[in-house]
Amino acid sequence: MRLLPSGLRRPLAIAVMTAALGATIVGRDAHAQPPPPSTTDAFAAARFSAVIGAGGVPLNVVEAGDPSRPAILFIHGFRQSYLSWSLQFAGDLKTHCHIVAFDLRGHGNSGQPWQADAYDHGQPWADDVASVIKATGLSRPLIVGWSYGGNVAIDFARYHPEIPVAGYVLVSSAAGIIKTPAPSRGAPPRPTTVPNLDANIAAVDASSALLFPPTIDQGLRDRFRAAAMRVTPFVDRAIASRAGETNTDMASSIHSPVTLVFGGNDPIVRPALAELVSAAFAGATVINFPGAGHAPFLEDAPRFDEMLEKAQCRPVGVQ
Repeated sequence: MRLLPSGLRRPLAIAVMTAALGATIVGRDAHAQPPPPSTTDAFAAARFSAVIGAGGVPLNVVEAGDPSRPAILFIHGFRQSYLSWSLQFAGDLKTHCHIVAFDLRGHGNSGQPWQADAYDHGQPWADDVASVIKATGLSRPLIVGWSYGGNVAIDFARYHPEIPVAGYVLVSSAAGIIKTPAPSRGAPPRPTTVPNLDANIAAVDASSALLFPPTIDQGLRDRFRAAAMRVTPFVDRAIASRAGETNTDMASSIHSPVTLVFGGNDPIVRPALAELVSAAFAGATVINFPGAGHAPFLEDAPRFDEMLEKAQCRPVGVQ
């Protein structure tokens, strides 16, 4: 696959660095607990590029770490962006691994086709993942898919079995393996797709408040809210039309290792649904974060990153 001109990389990096300045935390108590890894410069040294995905859609890609090291490819969730992985890029993971993330089509700084058929079935999402893997030269990457990103990961497994991977880590995701039931009482509302922008903003605020608890840095929460507003109603409606699709047949068709990660307080993938997903993936490793909600990689980043390092980036015998 081909990359867009390298001249695009510098403006992208500058934009991210400028936006990140809003997350600086001041006035900490001298006796407070040590802060989490700083996200202010999480992507300052990262490498940005634009990869051409399915149908010519430009995909915003970010990577860090030595490309010769074992690779991890992160796929964010619905209405989010590569910024979801800020703590992973801010921490030590990149010293042991080659880490890559990208904005899904219709999200973040990636292209937003107007046509519904650019979103309403699995093939274009799968082809985008394949394009990113090829353009960045990833060899047997560990695919980490969060929430809707888990669906995209399984789309990739369906349409590109010829590309070898180290395994799949599905985080807070039913991945289309189990059709997600109707939202339970107290579940985050789906951001509205009506033309009324005030209604869109109110719905995003309500959803973000439940998905990202106060334990997450306020600067990050603000950026996640902003990322959610980048997804327009026509993209939302097209993706929602996939609701009837299932990947049930894929649960027994994936021969690479599968790890399922669930948060005990997840308002979307509740324990009953998590049990159904775990039962469908016979032989999968199941890892629980009892105190976490829908984003365990943000709520307990050190444990999450250590899990990935052990799975992909540390030689056998190295503790």
